[in-house]
Amino acid sequence: MKRTYIAIDLKSFYASVECRERGLDPLTTNLVVADAARTEKTICLAVSPSLKSMGVPGRARLFEVISVMRQVNARRRAAAGTGLKGESSDIEELAADPALKAGWITAVPRMALYMEYSSRIYDIYLNYVAAEDIHVYSIDEVLMDVTDYLPLYGMTPHQLARAIIDEVLAQTGITATVGIGPNLFLCKIAMDLEAKHCPPDEDGVRIAELDEMSYRRSLWEHQPLTDFWRVGPGYARKLASVGIYTMGDVARCSLGAPGEFYNEDLLYRLFGVNAELLIDHAWGWEPCTIADIKAYRPRTESVGAGQVLQSAYEGEKARLVAWEMADQLALDLVSRGLTTDQIVLNVGYDIENLQNPVLRAAYKGPVTTDHYGRQVPKAAHGTISLGDVTSSTKDILEASMTLYDRIVDPRLLVRRITITAGHVAPEPEQTEPPAPEPEQLDMFTDYAAREEEARRRQAERSREKKVQKTILEIKGKFGKNAILKGANLEEGATAQSRNKQIGGHKA
Repeated sequence: MKRTYIAIDLKSFYASVECRERGLDPLTTNLVVADAARTEKTICLAVSPSLKSMGVPGRARLFEVISVMRQVNARRRAAAGTGLKGESSDIEELAADPALKAGWITAVPRMALYMEYSSRIYDIYLNYVAAEDIHVYSIDEVLMDVTDYLPLYGMTPHQLARAIIDEVLAQTGITATVGIGPNLFLCKIAMDLEAKHCPPDEDGVRIAELDEMSYRRSLWEHQPLTDFWRVGPGYARKLASVGIYTMGDVARCSLGAPGEFYNEDLLYRLFGVNAELLIDHAWGWEPCTIADIKAYRPRTESVGAGQVLQSAYEGEKARLVAWEMADQLALDLVSRGLTTDQIVLNVGYDIENLQNPVLRAAYKGPVTTDHYGRQVPKAAHGTISLGDVTSSTKDILEASMTLYDRIVDPRLLVRRITITAGHVAPEPEQTEPPAPEPEQLDMFTDYAAREEEARRRQAERSREKKVQKTILEIKGKFGKNAILKGANLEEGATAQSRNKQIGGHKA
């Protein structure tokens, strides 16, 4: 049975929310969502459509916004022939009066507010489509299987999409971009790529529709490949190394005969089993359904957290942050009823290590290139086994600090830290130590003492678990900063400030 999918992306969501909260038009107001209190290098979480039309990138850093707007005002000043008088952050007012300076609003992120808006909008979706037919892709994007709802409402896919977006707009003032297709890939690509070229209506809504044939006609020659869902820079580089630059190239390659250079074996050599997905997408195919997504359960799971430090940290300060993160990781495991037997640590170094002549001269290790093409010391990565499944703060802290000391170069400045608990599993229900594994006995081992030590450790863990649960109850009732440890008050500690954040940004 042919299915119909709809992808909805709320337009410049965070920026639109901030505009609506100020009683401003999201489509005409110059606004960026960024924490200016950090540095001008901070990433803007959202840029309003009017600022994008002036040349500000969608994922700009704050200094880029400042630079672009400086150039915009230089052009306006030159066109006016005199100094600019007054200022406006509304693109329509700026168009009506060339003598106005182009301004913009910098809104501090309010993640809790965005989550509230997202929840309200999801409730609107539920008025039309059941939860089992909706996949929440992100806070501002969903994928829907609307196959069974079209005959129910007597609507075309376009009409149903429009009805949903109209209600979202009426209740929240936020508009959206929509993609429609016969599978998840094509509806997502219709939204991401085709809708950008559709003229918006009076409400700023763009709706695009693709099927397999129209996809091949319009997007087989599209570049760059990284614009396509699930094609990252690494994939694009590998494909370019063999002369493949478009999805059409991938499709043609998959048709090659066994003896030819370009055939599907080449793609499988490059990407292994992942080549199958790439080939399917090149032809506009996608067998996965929302039902498949809902039914999926990963074979192994992990729990972790990462943070980018606001400035480059020296080794000891970075170690303190890693300690805080390990401490919180243990509580996260307890709150979810999980245990782990493995800790994974990734530590990324700052570019200052190679830009400062003194630090550069002292460093003799491997060098890599970051996302912006800058040289940086290769990140430290390591794994340590806990020897047993646990959620003990004591065990996790000891293992994490041992691992940190083993893999991190204390002479280097640190910028990023990620800590992960691997092989997580539900906490065992038994309160007594597990039955011992069969083993060869010998005359020199004090088995009574060993059993006593096992009982002591079990009792110690039980006491610690009670303390952990009490801490979680207090934090849940009075806030995450209701209980702090001495280390959280030391210079360079970040736990207090992060406890006030959601997703690394102000709540």
